[in-house]
Amino acid sequence: MPSPRTAERPRLLGSLAFVVLLAAPLAAAEEPAAAKTAAAKPSLFRDPEDGALDLSGWLASRTGVLPIPFPITEPAVGYGGALALVKFQGGGLAGALKAPPGPSGKPVPPNIAAVGGGLTENGTWAIFAGYIGYFKQDRWRYKGAVARLAPTLDYYGSNEQAYSFTMDGWAVYQELGRRLGKTDLFAGVQLAWIDSTVSFELAELPPEIPQPETKMTESGAGPFVEWDTRNNSLTPSSGFNVKASAMFLGPWLGGDNAFERYTGNARVYWDPRPRFVLAARLQAQGVSGDAPFYALPFVYLRGIPVMRYQGDTAVSVDGEVRWNAWKRWWVVAFAGQGWTDDAPGLSKEGESVHAGGFGFRYLVARRLGLQVGIDFAKGPEENALYVVAGSSF
Repeated sequence: MPSPRTAERPRLLGSLAFVVLLAAPLAAAEEPAAAKTAAAKPSLFRDPEDGALDLSGWLASRTGVLPIPFPITEPAVGYGGALALVKFQGGGLAGALKAPPGPSGKPVPPNIAAVGGGLTENGTWAIFAGYIGYFKQDRWRYKGAVARLAPTLDYYGSNEQAYSFTMDGWAVYQELGRRLGKTDLFAGVQLAWIDSTVSFELAELPPEIPQPETKMTESGAGPFVEWDTRNNSLTPSSGFNVKASAMFLGPWLGGDNAFERYTGNARVYWDPRPRFVLAARLQAQGVSGDAPFYALPFVYLRGIPVMRYQGDTAVSVDGEVRWNAWKRWWVVAFAGQGWTDDAPGLSKEGESVHAGGFGFRYLVARRLGLQVGIDFAKGPEENALYVVAGSSF
């Protein structure tokens, strides 16, 4: 089935950037007197420390539900728009939202709830609800999402021709992890389920696809382990996050296809200087068994459309540099390389591809450590624009 990341990242927080970036230059240029006024009378939308536009107070309030209109810019589905309602609650990030530290001494991250939907120019649409929760002082971690999806994507068959298809159905993802003692190591289980109708738009089909429309259910579960030392779950500047998981799908849990998916993801963040952050990510996915074409791993990089480069195995590595150029503004540069292995069952050969670009960030919620911004990426076939809320990784 499609990677949970694909469903999860209609980029859940979506771009707070367009809510604040137009006003941010004016806020950053406020006179000292404005900061004194803000300090005298706390504002939900300005930081008492520098008088700049800041959403920390509003997001931390009981009624701080944030409506977020944002563009969809994923090259695989075209341009479009979406609206999400996001609520932050609890947590102690950046020492601001009053909450005790977790068992390892690090602040407890905030819980995040979101609902929303979107539509793009190629007919793709979705509605979703999701929740990320930290319970019992961060001894338990939960992630869950349910979505009604109808993405229209391109599958590049064995002849490298693009074939447009739609997956119309429901998807559910559940994950529950438990901290091991007072360490930063978690172990748990995950479950994924999707029930959809897969249909190709053209009469001509890829050589390896027998029929134009198929009703398909994919269902599976499996374990994961995760090591998380990040100083911030939204926009980290130090620490690392390493996660390995296995998903076993098949008739044993109500699915139509029997196959396994193995995933590894390592992210590292380092701030050698206060205004300078280096980040790197290594991703690897592999499948074995009777995996359908839409469940094959693919290269996931900014500048590369979803499902453009697929194989039985997909590996990508990318790096990012963030520099605090002025006050709350950061400049970003990034580059990455991806590889796929052969997929003999679908007669697909391995490939290598690279992409890169630049962007900027604005610190929109200092007490949460949350940055938002825009990235411009260039891949081998096309250019792309991404709105980013939190970490790019």
